Amino acid sequence: MNLTTIRRACFLVILLILAGTSTAQESSLLWKISGNGLEKESYLFGTIHIICKEDFLMDERITSAFDQTEQLIMELDMSDPQLPAKMQQVSINPGMKNLQSELDESTAKALDEFLINSYGAGLAQLGILKPFVLSSMVLLKVLPCTEVESYEGFFTTRASASGKPIAGLETVDFQVGIFDQIPQKIQLEELGKLVTDDSSKQDLEKLMETYQSENVDAMYEVMNSSGMVADYRVLMLDDRNKSWVPKIEEAMQSKSVFVAVGAGHLGGEFGVIALLKKAGYTVLPIQ
Repeated sequence: MNLTTIRRACFLVILLILAGTSTAQESSLLWKISGNGLEKESYLFGTIHIICKEDFLMDERITSAFDQTEQLIMELDMSDPQLPAKMQQVSINPGMKNLQSELDESTAKALDEFLINSYGAGLAQLGILKPFVLSSMVLLKVLPCTEVESYEGFFTTRASASGKPIAGLETVDFQVGIFDQIPQKIQLEELGKLVTDDSSKQDLEKLMETYQSENVDAMYEVMNSSGMVADYRVLMLDDRNKSWVPKIEEAMQSKSVFVAVGAGHLGGEFGVIALLKKAGYTVLPIQ
């Protein structure tokens, strides 16, 4: 695997693994933000960071809302030309340590075979990547399609074409640092399940189907029933949402913005929707 391929893999997989979970009282991926002294309406959209091209959900309701706004805000500034290189740099284990020796023999063999068949390189080369990156690389190949689409990529291209400025709520270092706070043993256990348990493909297909239905409550049931995301929800979702809302509020004071973040960040007691409502804004679903 060459350097360009590794960079692209790191770029995509970080997005996928941070997609998160969601819950809300009403079903919609697009929400209008108004009131509380805002002169212009803004919009909040829940993405799933990687999806099969044929399942990509995009309609006039979404594009119209996007085109009405003056700035695009995402988890990361996807227009940063240095982003892939930055992702690669922080996705490698300290000292380029290879994780192959940390896996039991059967799991290491299964993962090695999967990576060789999928990427043309096995653990001898790719074992230097952090566990969450390897997990995400596996998930990318479990998708039931050969062509994938990215909402972040779509919005970035559309914003750049129209001269709409783009901003990020976080940095790559911060996002990767989230996984550095989760014990490596737990991450390796999750990785092992992906290559030894056939249910991972069915789970991912179910997630894609649920996302298309815009039923965010059902997405919560699919994603947050068990596993690492459920166990570390405060770290991976709640705390981040709390840090995002003041930044979103500041941006909305002077302009109309389109906020596109993982659908998992929309719902729940500490979701972006609830936090914006608590701050005094009117947040309504656009169906």
